[in-house]
Amino acid sequence: MKQIAVAILSLNLNQVSTSNEAISKINIKEIRQAIVDLPEIFKDPFLLYFEGFKYHEIAEALNEPLGTIKSRIHFARKLLKAHIDRF
Repeated sequence: MKQIAVAILSLNLNQVSTSNEAISKINIKEIRQAIVDLPEIFKDPFLLYFEGFKYHEIAEALNEPLGTIKSRIHFARKLLKAHIDRF
């Protein structure tokens, strides 16, 4: 009896895992599309930040003031959050 309960539990966990994986793939696809849809002025700094560059490195690379870069990345996050919250 104990083995049957473990087998059923295992099946249930696999089903949950599968549905979560599918949902994760959809969410990643939506996030990527939302990033692609960002206006260029926000997308470029955001992508550099997302790739691991520091604010000051992005500012230097894009020849923009540090405060401008921080503001654009912040605004990009807000746009992405608003876009994703709609789904």
